[in-house]
Parts: sequence; C-alpha cells; structure tokens
Amino acid sequence: MAIRVTLLHNPQSGFNPVDKEDLLQALRKKGYQLTYVDTKSDDIDQFLQVPADLVVVAGGDGTVRKAGQRLLNKGVPIAVLPLGTANNIATSMGIKGKPAEIIAALDLNRKKSFDVGLLEYDDIKIPFLESAGFGLLPRLIREHSKDDTDTTNREEELGLARKRFIEMIRKQNGTTCSLQLDNQQLSGKFLTVQFMNICLSGPNILLAPQADPGDGLLQVVLVREEEREEFVKFVEDGPAAKHQAGMPLNLTAKKITVEWEGWRYHADDDTYEAGPPVKATIRILPGALEVLV
Repeated sequence: MAIRVTLLHNPQSGFNPVDKEDLLQALRKKGYQLTYVDTKSDDIDQFLQVPADLVVVAGGDGTVRKAGQRLLNKGVPIAVLPLGTANNIATSMGIKGKPAEIIAALDLNRKKSFDVGLLEYDDIKIPFLESAGFGLLPRLIREHSKDDTDTTNREEELGLARKRFIEMIRKQNGTTCSLQLDNQQLSGKFLTVQFMNICLSGPNILLAPQADPGDGLLQVVLVREEEREEFVKFVEDGPAAKHQAGMPLNLTAKKITVEWEGWRYHADDDTYEAGPPVKATIRILPGALEVLV
C-alpha cells in the first residue's frame, strides 16, 4: 500500500518560493499517495483530518508550527522542507538541502522525537516548538513584522533583524520577574527571559547551544540588565559567538513557574499581551511530535 502523504505548502515562503508542481513531482517519484494543502488558501484543519502516514511541511518556521500544533500526540511524523528565512527548527535538527534532495532521502524509519513546550496562565494554553518568553524577543518580532525595508535575500533580512535586535538591547529596560525552575528559585531584572526548546531563536541567534528538542527539558536563557554590553557583543559576534562565562546564562528545567510585570510575550513567532502582573507555568510535553531527520 502506498504511503499516504499530506503536503502542507506555503507558496509565499522565503525569497525564492518553490513551485507547487516541483514539490509534487519530487514526492510522486517516491510513490506517495498525495494530498496537497495550500496554507494561504486551504482549510488546514480540515485537510489534516485526512488520514496520513506523513505530513511534509514546505515553508518556514511558522508553517512548521501550524502543522505541529495540529498534530500533537497524533503519531503522524513531520518532514520539514525549510523554505523560510530563519528556518530555526530545521537548522536545529540538522535538516538542510534543496527540497528535491530532502524529499529523495525521506525515510519513515529515520525519525526523532520532538518535544513541545506549553505556556499556561489563567485559562490560556499556548504550545510552542521553538521558544517562548518576554523582554527583547517579542518586541523584535512585533517591530520587525511592521518594517517595510526592501531586502533581496535571506542573509540580508537576517542581518537587518540582528542589527535591530542589537539596537533594542542597548535601549531596553529590564523586566522584574521571579522564576522557579523545578526546585531552583531566582529573581532579578532581565533584558530577556527565554524558554528554549531548540538552540536557535529569532534571526538565527544561538541562545541555547545545548538545547535538544528530544531530551524532555527546556533551556532557560536569562540576560540580566547589567549584562547589556556583554549581550550586545555576543549577538554582534553572530555564528562565531562563544558561550563563555555564562553569557547568556543557560539553565535547565522540566517545569518553570514565572511571575513578571506582564504585558507582551511571545510563543514562537506570535506575540501576545497579558497582565500586569502575570503568573505563568511553562512545561514540556515530551515526545509530542516526531520529525524525520
């Protein structure tokens, strides 16, 4: 029996969009039985109810999140074709190459457990695949999304976002909060507080190099207000940045309780507003997804 595959495709993703027919042709060569979903025009929820053995996600991190949120604990693996700008999820998983090359190598026996984070407060529950947090990142996401600067390629776009991020670090006021990480308590005034499921966040910033989305743990990244200049240098160094002397500080936990002044926070690329103040719980859903690698 042919393997049933749903192709979830964002045809507008990235600077060099990949044609629908090119993807379908590469998948047909594998002998798959196909269902095509256009994330910009089709009802994703309806199509993901169609029984499938594999969901192939062709798009950026936002498209991967759309699939992941709907496939939690469904036992249907995801294959990622990274077509976006940051592609943090694919990069963290070591997935790279042209779509046709990745498709040709797809093997349902090569899959990795992928945890999902869950942020909860009041009656609100928000799952995240990359990271959640408050301080600098939600501000960057919000302001960068409104920027109409004309960039021509992925590297230029990421560079612009990093430049804006550094400007924000220099000006951002710290947020007072207290955290309990499993049995450890700490508090302070922080420029950023990030709960990381993967190693990268924002415009490909390696905030949590030890993060493993299959280990059942979250990396908690903290930058205190007095560490402003050290953090600027860290981001300026880019891919060559070294995590030395605890910059930025990485801690590990399965469950976090945090109280902060409230206002804006993010989960992956979406921003939200709450409070003030806010008391939230962040925990891990171990192995909620599977990803082909």
